[in-house]
Amino acid sequence: MLIAGCNSGGGDKPSKTLKELGKDEKASIKVVYWDKSYFFQQYGNLFSAKFPNIDVQVVSMQGFYSDGKDPDEEFKKLVEEEKPDVLMFQSPEMFEKWANDGKLYQLDDVIRQDKFDIENILPSVVEQIKAKGNGNIYGLTPSFYGQALFYNKDLFEKHGVPLPKNKMTWNEVLDLAKRFPKDGQGDNRIYGFAENASYAFMDDKKQIAFQMMNSIGGTSGLSFVDPDKGAVTIQSDGWKEALLATVEALKSGAVFAGNDEKFDPNKPMSMEDHMKKDLFANGRLAMTVGGSYMISSLQRTKETLKDVTPVNWDIVTVPVDPKNPEVSNSVSLSGLFAVNANSSNPRAAWELVKYINSDEMARLLTKSEDGAMLSRTAYAKEREGRSMEPFYMLKMSENSLFKNYNKIPYEFFYQPFNELAGNEIQSVIEGKKSVDDALKTIQEKGQEIYIKAKQEQDAKNAKEGKDQKPAEPAKN
Repeated sequence: MLIAGCNSGGGDKPSKTLKELGKDEKASIKVVYWDKSYFFQQYGNLFSAKFPNIDVQVVSMQGFYSDGKDPDEEFKKLVEEEKPDVLMFQSPEMFEKWANDGKLYQLDDVIRQDKFDIENILPSVVEQIKAKGNGNIYGLTPSFYGQALFYNKDLFEKHGVPLPKNKMTWNEVLDLAKRFPKDGQGDNRIYGFAENASYAFMDDKKQIAFQMMNSIGGTSGLSFVDPDKGAVTIQSDGWKEALLATVEALKSGAVFAGNDEKFDPNKPMSMEDHMKKDLFANGRLAMTVGGSYMISSLQRTKETLKDVTPVNWDIVTVPVDPKNPEVSNSVSLSGLFAVNANSSNPRAAWELVKYINSDEMARLLTKSEDGAMLSRTAYAKEREGRSMEPFYMLKMSENSLFKNYNKIPYEFFYQPFNELAGNEIQSVIEGKKSVDDALKTIQEKGQEIYIKAKQEQDAKNAKEGKDQKPAEPAKN
């Protein structure tokens, strides 16, 4: 049993070491995970083979994100009802809150006790975990989420454009994109850059423009909402620069800005149809930003579309902020496993967390096709013959763009705000509005949308019996 008082949020008191399980001692633990079958496929079967005396039951999180449910509240309710021993946090912000509320078992002492190797975990992953726990370790993750700038080597060589380099700024990336021809027709039309290669079958030019501006601003650490103040913060010099860069790039014709092909929801697209619409996979795009999953996607396209020449691709780091070129907001923690502070069997729970994050598991996960970037650097060398170093080169930003995101009434805010911003940006592109006027409109009308969304969220919370403070207009 866990001794009461040995674990304190924020790490004021050290956690206790854990008595090892006897050779024939049996234990039973519960783990919260997305899906029962996927857990056993990924981790559970291997763990059970190694620890046959520990019975593992899975509490599924299926349905947490449906019907406008608050996933944080659903998670809290599930833990109260099921009393699981091992918790999996997809959100680092939620992990941080639970750690500092004293709900998670501090692992520092037992890591030392077991001489568990964390030295070979990517330092920025460990640093980020410690930052979430006021300097202490309350969880571990076998993988993290990252992005890179993918580029088509053959297109660059064909058109005599210098290859991309690591740690380029957005201006440098877009300048390279503008060196590609813009005069092709139909399938012969190529583009220098698209933020997302799958935009090729999107006809919403307004949203493409907004997402691009958001990415450029996000690289500089900008957010269009301050969740603590409940204020829209888009009328600033930083956002003005991001909007100017977006408008110039999209007007140049070098960046994919959407097409006139109307998507018919009544005509569902097959996976092969999606592949045929992917500009990068079909050799029509010089550069795009993508996650590590894109590597598996390109391999599947290669195997499926036999009549398409496979892309000769490589990667460099995502664009960086010139003022802070060593960090990236596109690198973040996910899938954090922690031991419940109230676990009735913390040693067995720790054995599962330890195994999921072990060197042995990392070696096995290198063969996985889910595209995750492994936290253990020994198995991060290359994939498909390409160096994966660009995914590991940049440090994680401590000022996460998504900090306190749960304060934002996203269910009622994001869609109308995105639509407003997209319309205003498109007006600038079409020459109907100045950049300053567009930002002023987004700021003022966006604030109205935020206040209304907060009121709607509070009303919904009150109806569902949640304890929330009433909405307050932002103070300008």
